[in-house]
Amino acid sequence: MARIIVVGSGFAGLSAAARLAKLRHQVTVLERDGEAGGLLLGRPIGGARWAAGPDGVTLPGVFRDLFRKSGRPMDALIAISPAGPRRHVVAGRWPGRGLELDLPFGTRGAQHDAVTTALGSDLWSPWVDELADPWDAVRRTVFEAAHPFGAPAPEVPLADVSLERLVRPVRDARLRRVGAELGWVDQSGPSVLAVWHYVERNFGRWRFDGGSAGLAAALLKRLGERRVTVETGVEVVEPAAASGVVDGVVLADGSVREADLVVWAAGSETSGARTLTAVRLDGAVAADDLVVHGRDVVRGWRSGDDGWVLEAPTGTDPLEVLARHGHDLRPHVTWRESVPAPPAVSDLPLPARSPREGLWLVGAAAAPGAGLEITGMGTAALAAHLGAVPR
Repeated sequence: MARIIVVGSGFAGLSAAARLAKLRHQVTVLERDGEAGGLLLGRPIGGARWAAGPDGVTLPGVFRDLFRKSGRPMDALIAISPAGPRRHVVAGRWPGRGLELDLPFGTRGAQHDAVTTALGSDLWSPWVDELADPWDAVRRTVFEAAHPFGAPAPEVPLADVSLERLVRPVRDARLRRVGAELGWVDQSGPSVLAVWHYVERNFGRWRFDGGSAGLAAALLKRLGERRVTVETGVEVVEPAAASGVVDGVVLADGSVREADLVVWAAGSETSGARTLTAVRLDGAVAADDLVVHGRDVVRGWRSGDDGWVLEAPTGTDPLEVLARHGHDLRPHVTWRESVPAPPAVSDLPLPARSPREGLWLVGAAAAPGAGLEITGMGTAALAAHLGAVPR
């Protein structure tokens, strides 16, 4: 039996721990905060927890596989249901040439109908169709693969094409903005991540009962079933290494916890390039999932009954951007506070990778800005790579 320490108890840490425990490893999760769950419980802003992103995931099979490979099926612990559309607001070069599009997920036909209703013809679906083969390639070679220490970087499709160039075949400037600005990656990001449009269209978006906090509760219950030790209030400073091989972790009090393997699932929290602004509204609502495309791209999502979180470039007031696009929420704001945002995806996400012998990175530690789906594929790849402890 291998002794494994998992650092961090967000989705990356919990999913890795559940899978590895099922493979008969002795797993201990160390969490700095007083409560396990990480950002699944929300991001602290102004003394409250706010949703860390839009309430929904795609690729439900990733999550079903996680629960099935760690114990009872997912439906025994938590249910999921389809999420609503994402609203795209795009400024036009001339008055009346803007676009407001509620883009649904899950079927080609639904997206075809939405785009045709908005523009008179579907200039979107043929471009998304072309992303099927790149998605299959990047899924197999990057997201569903473990990347051991010293392994060469994977070869991926579209690596020599910028995201801005990739969307040029879309014969509508407004839809090109929708294609190139995903919210969690902009036009300077890896072009291959455009495959996420194909993923969302074909696999839909889904909400967990109780939101991401409900997912955290279900995973913690699973860890209890698998007899994983979860310790909160334990701050880990760095991996410990003897002769260059990681063999434990160094705690804030200077002590060392020994392990045969360390899985680091605690990533960097902020980047400084973008800012999150939490607002409470009285007498108005915004879309549950919103992207405003323009000189300053703003992403927004609902958090609770009267709260929304707006992400924008640092120095940009997202409420002013919304007002310029015909959505003036400023008269309805009863409270607001801003904090630095986490980093966006800037490199190809390798969701399970080893920078040193004895150490594996997963989640935001491995791929800053990557979502739960990519993280889940990474922890699955790590578990498959390490394998089960012999009986």
